[in-house]
Amino acid sequence: MASGIGIWQVDEHVYATDATAENYWEALSSGNGSAAVGMFSSVPELGALGPAQNLVLSAETEDETPDEDTDDEPEQDDAERDDAEQDDAADPDDAEDGATEDSAEDSEDAAEPEDAPAPPAEDRLELGSVDSVLLDGEALSHSAEQIEALSITERSDGADLAFTVDGEQHEAHLPMTREGSVWFFFDDWKLAPEAMTEVELSVPAASLGGIGQVEVNGQPVNLHEDGATLAAFVPTVVDVGIDSQWLTGSGHDVVTAEGDHRIDIELEASETAAELLHDEVEEYLTGCAEQEVLMPSGCPMGITTPNQVDADTISWEMPDPSDISLTFGDDGWSISGADNLRATVTFESLDYFDGGELDESHDVSFGLDIQVGASGEDLVISVIGD
Repeated sequence: MASGIGIWQVDEHVYATDATAENYWEALSSGNGSAAVGMFSSVPELGALGPAQNLVLSAETEDETPDEDTDDEPEQDDAERDDAEQDDAADPDDAEDGATEDSAEDSEDAAEPEDAPAPPAEDRLELGSVDSVLLDGEALSHSAEQIEALSITERSDGADLAFTVDGEQHEAHLPMTREGSVWFFFDDWKLAPEAMTEVELSVPAASLGGIGQVEVNGQPVNLHEDGATLAAFVPTVVDVGIDSQWLTGSGHDVVTAEGDHRIDIELEASETAAELLHDEVEEYLTGCAEQEVLMPSGCPMGITTPNQVDADTISWEMPDPSDISLTFGDDGWSISGADNLRATVTFESLDYFDGGELDESHDVSFGLDIQVGASGEDLVISVIGD
C-alpha cells in the first residue's frame, strides 16, 4: 500500500503534464532550445525549418552516441601490409603528404566544438525557408524575460499557462500526447507539434529603402522578398525593430497558440533622413539665392520686368526647407510639399516710362523635383527645378 502511494506521488509530481510544462518553461527561460525541442513528440512541418532540424538532431542524439567497435574492422593480411610498406618506401613524398593531410583533418575534427554555435542570419535563411532564431539562445531568453507572473495548470490533454506581458494578461495551452510509460508505472508526456508554430514577418517595400535585415529579439534576421518566416515556441514574445539610419519601424506580438501570426512593420523616415533632405534642399535654394539676377541659372524661379534694375540690390528670400516632408510607404520614398513653393525677390529699379525710383517686390511660385533612393547604406537625394 505504501509503495502504491509512493508511485502515485512520483507520477503526480514528476510525470504529470504540469511537470512537463514546468521543465519546458525552464528550458525556454534559460534559452536552451535543444532541450525544449527534445520534449516534443515530433516537430511540425514548418517549411524546411533549417537549423531547427539541427536542434532536434542534437537533442535526440545527445545520449545515443554509439561506442566504437574496433573488433569489426577488417584486418590486413601480411602480404597486404608488406605491399603497403613497400609503396610507402617507394614514394616517401606521397606518404608524407598523406600523413600531413590526415593530421590536418584530425586537427580540424579536434578543434570543432561539440556544440556548434547557432548559424548566423545569412546561413539560417539559406538552410531553410523558416528562420529558427527564436528557438534558441539570446532571442529565446529575451522572449522569456518579457513573460511575468507565470502559472501552470494541469489538464488532461496538456497544460494551461497564464502570464502577463507588459501588464496585459495572456493565456496559452500546451497540447501534449502520452507517449507510453516509464518503468511501466509513469506516464511519459510529450509536447504535441502544435506547441511550435510560425510567425510571418512582413516589411513592405523594405528593399526599396535598402533594408535587407531586421532585428528580432535583438538578433539579426535576413529578409527575403521583404519578409521572413520565423519558427516559434508557444508561448513566445516577439519584438521586431529596424536598425537603420534612414528608416525606423517596430513590431510586437505575443504568440500563444498555433495558427496565423503576422507582424506587419510600417517603415517611417527617420529624423536623420528628414534632416538630410532639408540640408540638400537648403543647399540647392541657397545656390539659387546667391545669384543676384532675376532669372537664376539652373533654378525654377525667376521674373522679368520692363524697368531698369539695379543688380546690386537684388535679393531672393527662399522658402523654409522644413516645409517639405519626407515619408516612406509601400511604393518607397515620397516627397510632399515640394510642388507648390514660393520665393520672394526684392530689388530697386528705375521706372521704364518716367525714370522714377521703385522698390519692387515679387512673389514667385515654383516647384522642385526631388528624387530619393537608397544606394547600399547611403541615402541619395537629388534636387532639381520642376
